[in-house]
Parts: sequence; C-alpha cells; structure tokens
Amino acid sequence: MAGSEVSRASDETFEQTQRQTWQAPWMDEGEEHERGLARFLVGEWRARFRESLAPAKRRDTLRSQLPHLTHLDPRFATSTHESASALAAQLREKGATDRCYLLSEDPDLDGRELPLDEALAAIADAGSRHATFISCVPGKLAYFHGTESGDRYLLELPG
Repeated sequence: MAGSEVSRASDETFEQTQRQTWQAPWMDEGEEHERGLARFLVGEWRARFRESLAPAKRRDTLRSQLPHLTHLDPRFATSTHESASALAAQLREKGATDRCYLLSEDPDLDGRELPLDEALAAIADAGSRHATFISCVPGKLAYFHGTESGDRYLLELPG
C-alpha cells in the first residue's frame, strides 16, 4: 500500500472506532445496559444501584425494590402515558434500535433482550404490574414502567 492509502485506511479505522459505543472489555451487553441505567438515578443512588447488580442476592433485593423506586433524576425523566406503539416511535426517533434489554421485577422478563415492540406491548400495553426498565441505548435512552399508573417515564440523557 502506498503511504496515502495506509493513512486513509488508518483514518477510516479511527473514525469507525470513534463511532462505536465504548464498552469495558469485561462487560457483556446486558451488563452495559444495566450499569447504564444507574445514570438515570439521582447521584447518591447511582453507586448503590450499580453495586446491587452483580451479586445474585443483592440483585434480587434490587429487583424487589423496583416498584418503590423514587430516585429517578428529574433532569432525565419525562412522565409519559403513551401506548406501546407511540412509545416505540418516540424511542426510535431518539436512537433506539429494534432490540432492547430489560431489568425487571418480573423474573420471566429480567435480564432478557427482546424486540422493542414486543417488550413495550408486554409491559406498557398489557398494564404490567411489575416494575421494569427497558434499556434502548445503554446509559442514554430507556423507559421505566412502575407499578402505579403514573409511574411511567421516558429516560434520556442529553447529547
């Protein structure tokens, strides 16, 4: 390869790397989504949330506390009462793909990756009584569905 071709190839590789979302080498995609959800909580609760994810016993405690979650950061949480299809459209407009990751009080949903439409239909339209986070873009875009009808939030970090 000539010098300019090598330089151009290096520039393209650098640009591709810059566009990719950074992920710690020890984290799988589910862990990245879960840890990213902590960014939507008020400061003092972020570390506690992250620490509760890994050990099975602490994770079960965290999941059982989701219905009582009152620590969403109001700067990033917008109350919503949209249907699943309207929520899906909103989330896609903001960068969501067709797949999402769930952190849920419901053991049948917890830790699963699902199609976004399917997850929202099962949770938002079905009126789920289980508190659930749907993570669309790790640490940047999510939906929280609480157990009470007014506990539904679109979660988005600016930028």
